Amino acid sequence: MAVRTVILILMLGAAGVYSHRLGGRRVESGALPDLSRIPARVEGWVSEDFTLTETSVQVLGADAYLSRRYESSRGAQVWFFLAYFREQQVGSQIHSPRNCLPGSGWSVRSLTRTDVLLGRDRQPAQRMLIERTGQRQEMLYWFRTQSGTVTGEYGLKWDLLRNSLLGRPTNAVFVRWNAASADAEAMRDLAERLEGSMDGMLAEVGIR
Repeated sequence: MAVRTVILILMLGAAGVYSHRLGGRRVESGALPDLSRIPARVEGWVSEDFTLTETSVQVLGADAYLSRRYESSRGAQVWFFLAYFREQQVGSQIHSPRNCLPGSGWSVRSLTRTDVLLGRDRQPAQRMLIERTGQRQEMLYWFRTQSGTVTGEYGLKWDLLRNSLLGRPTNAVFVRWNAASADAEAMRDLAERLEGSMDGMLAEVGIR
């Protein structure tokens, strides 16, 4: 606990220095990703898009988002959520399941770092097992920035500082997949099918 406290103090101090000295030099990414490039229909899968409430949109603070439920011909259901932020703000944390799930009635049973096989590459991710009223789900999520993939919230703060100091845009995307535990393998299969489209879309706004 003492080590985490020291790390947090150092991060806050660095954020304060950045905000004071570099706030006026931040570089923004002007473009928004074309979310329509993520296929709504994949072989064996159909989907439905959902709109967040106005309050949820304000809390999220994203410049673009996609909330979608995919359903396979075998009945598996997978939820996909992507939020794009044109510029991260010092002192403001991007949407994280660790913060919002408890308020929605979900209990977090475990949180571990894992790798998800997407095509030829392995994608670092946070794997979360959650439960509510007897319903168990598996969730995978990660962040992507100009530097690449970031899995943790503290890592995201450091990434923001580093890119800001280097004069890079601080745009970022949050990616989340979740499904019932019984559909976890189907979720991974769908994520792999859509990764190529997502990579091409994000590359257009400098995220890799």
